[in-house]
Amino acid sequence: MKRIALIFLSTLMILTGLTACATPNSNTTPSREASQAAYDLLSGSLNQPISLHIDYWRDKEIADLSTAINGVGEQTQVDLGAMESVTYTFTTEDAVRVHFSALLKIAEGTLLNPILKIEVNGEVPFREALTIDIPIQWRDLSKDFALDSYGDESLPNQLADLDYRNVTFYNNTYSTVEPLSFALNAGMNTVKITNISSDPVSLRGLNAIQPWSYPTYASVKPAINPAGEFEQRIDAIHYAGKNSSFVRMSSYASASVAPFDPVDKRLNIIAGVSWKKSGQALDYEIDVPADGYYHLSVHYMNEKSDFAVFRSVAIDGEIPFREVSAYAFPMTGTGKWAIETLSDENGDPFYFKLEKGKHTLTLRAESAPLQESLGSLQLLIDHINQFALDIRKITGKDIDRNRTWKLTNFLPETAGYLEAYEILIETILAETSVYAPNGMESSTLSYLQKALYKIRQMREIPDELPLYLDDLYSQTGSVTEMIGNSLTELADQSMSLDEIAIGNKKTSMVAEAGFIESVQAGVISFVSSFTSKKYVAKNDPKVLNVWVNRSITYVDTMQKLVDADFTAKNGIKVKISVMPDVNKLILANAANQSPDIALGLPSYMPFDFAIRGAAYKLSDFDDYWEVAGRMTPGSLIPYIYQDDAYALPETLDFHTLIYRTDIFDGLDLSVPDTWRDVLDLLPELQRYGMNFYYLTAGGGSLKWFYQTSPFIYQYGGSLYDNTGLRSGIDSPEAVAGVKFLSELFTTYSIPEQVPSFYNSFRYGTLPIGIADFATYLQIKNAAPELAGQWALAPYPGTVNEEGEVVRWDIVNGTSGMVFSNTDKPDESWTFLKWWMETETQTSFAYNLQSTYGPEYVWLSANLEAVANSPIEYDDKSVILEQVRWLNDVPRTPGQYMLERGMSDIWNTTVFDGTPVRVAIDRQKQTIDREIRRKMIEFGFLDKDGNVLKEYIVHDVAWIIEQIEAAKGE
Repeated sequence: MKRIALIFLSTLMILTGLTACATPNSNTTPSREASQAAYDLLSGSLNQPISLHIDYWRDKEIADLSTAINGVGEQTQVDLGAMESVTYTFTTEDAVRVHFSALLKIAEGTLLNPILKIEVNGEVPFREALTIDIPIQWRDLSKDFALDSYGDESLPNQLADLDYRNVTFYNNTYSTVEPLSFALNAGMNTVKITNISSDPVSLRGLNAIQPWSYPTYASVKPAINPAGEFEQRIDAIHYAGKNSSFVRMSSYASASVAPFDPVDKRLNIIAGVSWKKSGQALDYEIDVPADGYYHLSVHYMNEKSDFAVFRSVAIDGEIPFREVSAYAFPMTGTGKWAIETLSDENGDPFYFKLEKGKHTLTLRAESAPLQESLGSLQLLIDHINQFALDIRKITGKDIDRNRTWKLTNFLPETAGYLEAYEILIETILAETSVYAPNGMESSTLSYLQKALYKIRQMREIPDELPLYLDDLYSQTGSVTEMIGNSLTELADQSMSLDEIAIGNKKTSMVAEAGFIESVQAGVISFVSSFTSKKYVAKNDPKVLNVWVNRSITYVDTMQKLVDADFTAKNGIKVKISVMPDVNKLILANAANQSPDIALGLPSYMPFDFAIRGAAYKLSDFDDYWEVAGRMTPGSLIPYIYQDDAYALPETLDFHTLIYRTDIFDGLDLSVPDTWRDVLDLLPELQRYGMNFYYLTAGGGSLKWFYQTSPFIYQYGGSLYDNTGLRSGIDSPEAVAGVKFLSELFTTYSIPEQVPSFYNSFRYGTLPIGIADFATYLQIKNAAPELAGQWALAPYPGTVNEEGEVVRWDIVNGTSGMVFSNTDKPDESWTFLKWWMETETQTSFAYNLQSTYGPEYVWLSANLEAVANSPIEYDDKSVILEQVRWLNDVPRTPGQYMLERGMSDIWNTTVFDGTPVRVAIDRQKQTIDREIRRKMIEFGFLDKDGNVLKEYIVHDVAWIIEQIEAAKGE
């Protein structure tokens, strides 16, 4: 029956959409009927149909609720913890359309917006109801900006509103200007609210409120355009509040914005890169002298390539008329500022009716005009992925390129699907091009044009589509990648803001600084770039000098915390400096100008200094191992040289399993716990054209230890023999580990090269794989449409002889060390201990994220600080479980050759088909030769290879012994 319906829709689409069958190089606009038929064909043929808010209401004819009604028990406070629910009941005489709102309050310490799920009468009505966003309201602690150690203004701390607020329910993508609409049946209805985030949220009741529509400007505009002499100009950075901690101020080096200093950085704009997600809003206080009509002007920059961005305008929480519900701000060009006085299509300014006194002006990023296009793009991705899976079921993984394919004999829908793809892309181009000065030739739409060209080519040879399947999906430059890029590009609403003016006269703001002023500022800045020494890391002999291998963002936050806490408690002054290039430490040390302490160092660097006598032996301090006990033992391995420790771990990384819960639930798949489980899962995934991602498939051709060697540890092997003077990769255990890694790709056919696991995970082609910290943050913050549809699980392990699942993994973090030439060793150790205290690390994590937004997550090496960190509870539990299996690689002279050799072994076994044992034997000779050369250089061997002094390699067990001994166990 479903096949008949699809054929009917295909026929209807062909009959109504003849304009879509134009020549391959033309851009046409399909009829509305053809577009709808194409959409219905694709959405109706999905194995797991996706009901979107816009689809849900397309054909429903239900009256709007006329009077607000409250859910039963609205006066009772309910505290919802993670995955806890509350149900309200509503009774109506007739079926009605409603919005929902509630009085909500977040818990103290909450940094991430709580997410709720809504079920009406036992069902989730549409996808958006799975992720209802509860935005946190933020304000700056102060507008008197402190200066950092370079004389530049730094961002203030932000405070969250902890009071009850009335919140109307939107999806976390804010795809509509209006709140989400829900249908209530005649009679009694149940509405269940579930908190799907880890932070608790409190609410007092649930209200069903009447939907509203905005009047047109024509119905509210004044009869005569008023004139006057009033203008209030508001610096964009002086907002009264905002609903996203990620929206932040920035310093823009141009005389076109104010305040501006050609030498020192001054906070002067709202950065477009932070104000880019639909739903992010800024509140400003305005004060008008009399009742009347006022127009609004904005000094802004839209750097998108010839495409508009959108903002809604609300006065005292209400949008006054439809034309400003999603106002289009045209492109200005890179580095160019413009004045936009909000006006109609004829260029006549809009006038806002205001009563005398203070009002709240809200500007909110919007993507509503692109809602249908964004939904269609997501549908295309979902459907192409499914269609490609159907083709894979027929062709198998390895497509015979010498076979004459007749795909339509097996999938008669093929031609209809390809035509539907073409029609939808043409429709999207037509709908979005109205916001681009260059129309369909806009560079913002170039990805869609490329996708359309490929689809048109495929339409000419539908039977041979298996030969071009990689062009349709999965590979770089494929149709799905082009559509995915378009989805990201169109959803991006970046707009920088400098100033706002409200008044009844022509604005006095100017778009760009004058020629003379610009030249003067440019000359001063240019000369300063050569003469100023402000950013040169230099030591002050009177203070403790700390160089940090991180951006000024982190250094500013650290310096504030140091001044307020460490210096106040210990009386030790500290100067923290940015170290833009970690290799400068080597030069500074050679010149005897190294700092006292260095932080943020790659895990290999302390060893390089230690073996050359340039690192201070931290284990000489009596309490070193007590402090080290705050960390996971395996993270300390790279910092041990002989029997001594020369650094402390500062941050962690991790590798965990990440998987799409929606796909796994839909296919009734189990999450693997061991690698045996993974192997059992692969046939089922591959049957649907999906696969598993392992870290070795990422990055370039040179693979690092974490990509090549974890299985050696899981199989009980080691990278070195027991002398530390030779590699141990030829032991039976190591060979077994290397062989298993190779067979994952050669025998079990997981992908050898994955340009972007993030994209593949997002599109569902790789619904499970190994993720590191960076990928976790990317999926969490840059894929809002997947909220609630993925989860973490422990890194798969291997069952040992005792029946225990061992999950050993190689992960690198960053470190902190003290230099041996410091004249303040005790003060340096005091600082390093303070920095890695649980309270310090927890405070830093919260300060960083509350100031700069949800993407700035600090993963401390202090495990108690991780437990206290603002990370989702379920995710944090998995991370803490996995990091105890961290087992970094011991450092030895010549280790770089071992890492390179392991990379070559993987490349030759997977791509050249070299037997594992042969590949290992070839590389072992080269590796051992280089290790011997370096051991001679550092005095462990004489030139004949005789041992002059023992080289000691310690493992996790030895480190645990030291920590337990320090505890007195």
